[in-house]
Amino acid sequence: MSSHSSDSEMSVVQTSIVSRVQHLTRRKDLNFSEWVRELLQIAAWQFDADSACLSRIDNLELEVVECYSNGSVLSKKSGDVVALGSTFCSVTAGMEGPLMAPDTRKHEKLSGHPGVNRLPTAYWGVAIYFGGTVWGTLSVVAEADGNPHPDSDSVITLLAGILELKLENEEYREELNGARESYRQLSERLENLQQVDVLTELPSRRALFDYLYRELNQLIRRDGEGAIALVDIDFFRMLNEKHGHEEGDRILKGVATALRQAVRNYDYVARYSGEQFLVWLPDTLQSEVVKVCERMSESVALCAVDNKPVTISIGYCAFRSDSEKQIPYARAVDKLINLAHNALTDAKAKGRNCAMSASRRPVTITSL
Repeated sequence: MSSHSSDSEMSVVQTSIVSRVQHLTRRKDLNFSEWVRELLQIAAWQFDADSACLSRIDNLELEVVECYSNGSVLSKKSGDVVALGSTFCSVTAGMEGPLMAPDTRKHEKLSGHPGVNRLPTAYWGVAIYFGGTVWGTLSVVAEADGNPHPDSDSVITLLAGILELKLENEEYREELNGARESYRQLSERLENLQQVDVLTELPSRRALFDYLYRELNQLIRRDGEGAIALVDIDFFRMLNEKHGHEEGDRILKGVATALRQAVRNYDYVARYSGEQFLVWLPDTLQSEVVKVCERMSESVALCAVDNKPVTISIGYCAFRSDSEKQIPYARAVDKLINLAHNALTDAKAKGRNCAMSASRRPVTITSL
């Protein structure tokens, strides 16, 4: 348990206090502060005292962690901080065993204390050890002279040992909770990283599909029209090999910014793969998609390499809702992307730097 208690000491502890302490140790409905106050109440009851406090020593200061009082003027509150040297705890902290002073004015170690005339008349205290050093003190005080109690030194030693165990368990619990919180924060951070492409700061491929499933569902419910466009940077691999990866990264970031600037606030641009981007255009007619593609091409052309504008090829698939029936949205999204990809292949085959549609008319959702 601690340096305070031993089997021989515990054997002489009164049965009544042992019973109360055992009952307290089994309680699971109390938080740390409530549990400590209950133990302090037991200590005050055992010594017929006015108050009992658990205090922590921090350099030359003494902070009250928890305190129980029967309403005495000696009562302190949690959080109270006083100079350590102004209290009897300064003496207690330097002792290996308990300090028992039913009359502090006659006690050999306390009678000469500078605060003996203003401090409690009766004082019982013991150092609390934690982590191999003195952490604080358990003190029990009374306004009037105290009456010696049988086994009082064993009782306060027992209570101190139980408090030390409680502190160790509390630290373990706090460390465990801290580890859990750190893990939760790390998981959230990793989740956020998975949702955003680090280089372009656009939504990632993972975030893209979650978004498309939700958006397609909403668009179908309101009988809307829209389009999915795949954008590919022309000759990107050649540019990357010729100018290096740093220049390639600059191009990717520049194109990402240009695409966002070319579309509306409620449109969605994500990085789809290496040099490809996907653009979601909700509530957009097929005739309007052509204009959006022109704006994207013009915006990207402002990015230049060797004083030459960067160009893009675009394949898009316009669609419309024609049914209120439940459909597998994942399958619908995959097929729309495949159609846009086929159109992108056609745009590259045509010579690049152009936009191609998957069909002359918007495809219907039920046809997918």
